[in-house]
Amino acid sequence: MASATNMTAWDNALKQYYRDKPVIDTVYKNHPWLTLVPKNPRFKGKSMPVPVLYGRPQGISATFSTAQSNATASQIAEFLITRKKHYGVATIDGETLLSSQGSEYAFLDAATTEIDQTAKSVGDALSRNLFRTSDASIGRVNNSSFGVTTLDLVTDTDALNFEVNQKIVTSATLSGGSVRSGTLTVAGVDRDATSNQVTTSANLSAGIAAIAQNDYIYIEGNYDNGISGLADWIPSSAPGATAFFGQDRSADPTRLGGQRVAYSSTREETIINGLGRCAREGGQPDHIFVSFTDFIALEKELQSTVQREVDPDTGAGFRSMEMYAPYGVAKIIPDKDCPVGVAYAIQMDTWQLATIGETVSIIDVDGNRMLRQSSDDGVEIRVGFYGQLACSAPGFNCRIALA
Repeated sequence: MASATNMTAWDNALKQYYRDKPVIDTVYKNHPWLTLVPKNPRFKGKSMPVPVLYGRPQGISATFSTAQSNATASQIAEFLITRKKHYGVATIDGETLLSSQGSEYAFLDAATTEIDQTAKSVGDALSRNLFRTSDASIGRVNNSSFGVTTLDLVTDTDALNFEVNQKIVTSATLSGGSVRSGTLTVAGVDRDATSNQVTTSANLSAGIAAIAQNDYIYIEGNYDNGISGLADWIPSSAPGATAFFGQDRSADPTRLGGQRVAYSSTREETIINGLGRCAREGGQPDHIFVSFTDFIALEKELQSTVQREVDPDTGAGFRSMEMYAPYGVAKIIPDKDCPVGVAYAIQMDTWQLATIGETVSIIDVDGNRMLRQSSDDGVEIRVGFYGQLACSAPGFNCRIALA
């Protein structure tokens, strides 16, 4: 095993490397919504209040005495945002460590690949969650028989959520219940297939005895434990009285739960309707996120009526189309994690991804980035996210159905 001297040298090398090239650079790549949402790295304490104004003072009248007698205070709902966690662990085996003794560069070459790919996996999961609900489901079972090693998904494009070696579990309920006993390991993924998209290392019923059609699928440990993404903040139907971060949104489902627009005759017309609804409330969405499937369909539909450009807002170089809204221009950006058939019109300055420190970072609370593994001859480096998505004006944003 490597000596303590080598461990110290390698740990210092990692600190310098990721000081010059932060791990977050890897996390953001190819994730427009995750990259562009404003970041707040100062989420301290157990919860963070996010006030939302949904009613103005109503002491108004052409008659002073009436205005005075009818005076009311502003209506403010205070969402108490709580954090969620997400982890990744990169491991470096003992043989690699021993072969790198005396060479920090050889160590970095091996270590940074594992760390960067682990950080990317955490970023992929976070980006996916930012569009979805906190239940954190990655798909749904379509099989009617289970003595097979092929998992058929209800929605074809959900195959993009699976990776080889993932441990997955299923549940009959989307949230508020429990997972079925057992796990399955993903052995293969066909992302272009229209059926039997995922192959598992054992028969489905051997891994999860009670698995059933229409079960929801989760990465092990994630059941009902994701961040509250756009689908929670702007649900597909008007929110009821169920508390959301401590607030009953039924008092004003639009200003507290966002806008919802049903599909019209074309995608273009539907998006324009959505932007108009936001403008009615005083909102000015500047970005519209869609899936790649819907982005391509929009390009064909709009043809020469829009401008296309590489988004200059960041150095990430995301491609976009510009659409004119009642208040100015909104950029349509494809994001692989946006569900097919849905667009989200976003006023960016109403959102924040609130975290403790960097969005995703190497965990080194004791100053050591490398930890010896207790059950193996290598070391591990831990990557973590602690945070939550928050919105200060849901009514300025819209969920737009594209089908």
